[in-house]
Formats: sequence, C-alpha cells, structure tokens
Amino acid sequence: MAGSAAVPNPSLFWRAPRAASDDETIIEVAPRIPGFRMLRLIGRGRHTRAWLAWDLNRHTDVVLKLEAEPGTSLQRESAIAARAVGPRLVRVQGQGRTAAWSWLAMEHVPGGNLATRLGKPIPREHALPVVRQAAEALAQLHRLGLVHRDVKPANFLLREDGTVVLGDFGLAVETGAVDSERVAGALHGTPRYVAPEQLQGAPARPSADVYSLGVLLHEMLCGQAPFPGKTLEEVLAQHLLATPARLPAEVADLQPLVDLMLCREPQGRLADADAVLGQIGQRC
Repeated sequence: MAGSAAVPNPSLFWRAPRAASDDETIIEVAPRIPGFRMLRLIGRGRHTRAWLAWDLNRHTDVVLKLEAEPGTSLQRESAIAARAVGPRLVRVQGQGRTAAWSWLAMEHVPGGNLATRLGKPIPREHALPVVRQAAEALAQLHRLGLVHRDVKPANFLLREDGTVVLGDFGLAVETGAVDSERVAGALHGTPRYVAPEQLQGAPARPSADVYSLGVLLHEMLCGQAPFPGKTLEEVLAQHLLATPARLPAEVADLQPLVDLMLCREPQGRLADADAVLGQIGQRC
C-alpha cells in the first residue's frame, strides 16, 4: 500500500458545506431501535432509511441504516460492510434486527462529503492529495476482492481532521459478480460517474471504480464533470460515445493520468486503485 503523506486540511481551502434549512429537514416518524436514540432522518433510499442516532452504549453519534423486515438489501450490505475493514473505510459499529427492522450502525463522519466542496476548479496541490486518499480507500476495498460500484463525491466523507474515508457499501459486490437481479434498463450506480461497462451489465471489476474516480478527478480539476449532459439520456450517451473535455493548460501534465482512468474500454484503463496510486505517486 502506498504511504500516506501529510495532507492539507481541506477545510483550509474549500468552502464550508451549507447547513440545511428548516425547509430542507426530512420529516418522518422515528422508529424505535433498542440501544439507540434517534436524532434526525438524514437520508432515504429505495428500501432503506438513514438516521443520525445516539448510541446509548458507546455514547457516540452513529449513522443507523434501517430496512423494514423482511428485507434483503441491508442484509447484503451488512455482510459486505463487515468485510470492508480498513483505515480509509467507514467503520461498522454493529448490526441487528427487531421485529420491524433490520439495522446497520456505522461510524458517523461529521466533516461532510466531497460533493459539498465541488463546483469550481480546485488547485492540483489540493486535488491530488484528496484523490490519492480516495484511491487508498478504494485500494483497501479492491484488495479484499470487492468492487464499490457507486464511487461518487457524496460517498467520500471527511473526518474532522480533513482526511477522506469511503462509505456506503449498498451496491458493493465481489469482484466478477454479475447482478442476477438486474432488470433490463435498470442502472446500478450514479449516472454522472458510472463506467460504460457498468451501464451494460458487465461483471463487476475494480477498473469500473477507477473510471468513476477519474470522473471525480476531472471534475475537481475542471470545476465540472467531464460528461455534463442536462438529462439522464444525455449523460449516459456521453459516457458511451463522447470524448471528455481536455484539462486546463495549468494542469495539462495530468491529462495522461485522467486518460488512463477514463479510457472507455476497460482493458485500456488502469486496472485497479493500486495502479492509480502508482500513477499519482509519480505526480505528487
């Protein structure tokens, strides 16, 4: 594993994330989960809910992910999350069931996420250390034989010291897995960041995560994603057919790295996050 150099605290450069207003608060009746006091609902998925909760035993905040029983998506995520152990991966605090709910308790990372820090070009001296940490997180996952499949800014969280950790293993699978439950036309991943072969239902490979990380690197350096279509159809077509915009002149020396990460054909792309770390190490 590549060594971790001292990283500038992102809070010294990026704007602070905007706090949610009262109008943006998600309102839902809090479920009762023994051992936890629910604080507020912070996210909704197709099958799950995420709550900020107080762990009455550990005396700390946690993110409590819930799925109504009987359910299978959180069971699968719990099994993956229990394997996904590493210093740059969000820590699992516990899991269990009640008569009504399956639950997964995970470390609460209070520093926000990378999505709140984007929107304008970021100087290379700030962007590269952050992307290196993101690659370290993915490398830890890839070495365990897992593919994340939803690499995007919102899933890279910032600890209070500014270091980056990877969370949300809801779509993670074993390397080589084929989604037997895939419905024709269904999209697993986030459109702006998804690899072309993932759109086409190919077996899960670490190189797909590399592509998504390449989209993030391009977005950080340019201030916008390489495929900025206005509609879902435009974005997906751009992944499959379009050539990304070139990097600005001041970071043009990073173009070969971005090209190796965003190669449309998986066989021409960097194979995994360790390969990305090898390339970044030559440029930092």
